[in-house]
Amino acid sequence: MTSLQNFMLMMMADLSNVPGWFHPVRYILLGLIALLSLLMILIVLLQPGNSEGLGALQGSTETFFGKNKAKNMEGKLRKLTVGIAIAIVVLCIVFGALELFFI
Repeated sequence: MTSLQNFMLMMMADLSNVPGWFHPVRYILLGLIALLSLLMILIVLLQPGNSEGLGALQGSTETFFGKNKAKNMEGKLRKLTVGIAIAIVVLCIVFGALELFFI
């Protein structure tokens, strides 16, 4: 069977045995994934670029702020990016498990 045929069979499947809470939870998870994805795009765009390329060739030294990146705004944005990425992965796994077990 082709993937289109599988998709059509899935769409025509009998959904009468699906619990009543499944569809609202499904839409909430999809909404959270979409919202977190947009938030992650914005946070990545706010992060400054990595401008070490030419500085490393010239032998420039690292400043105090470069050594303490975790304490300034750049470090906080990086941690927030990692946290949101982990949340998106967990929500996608939960969504996939719900789809697998209830449809």
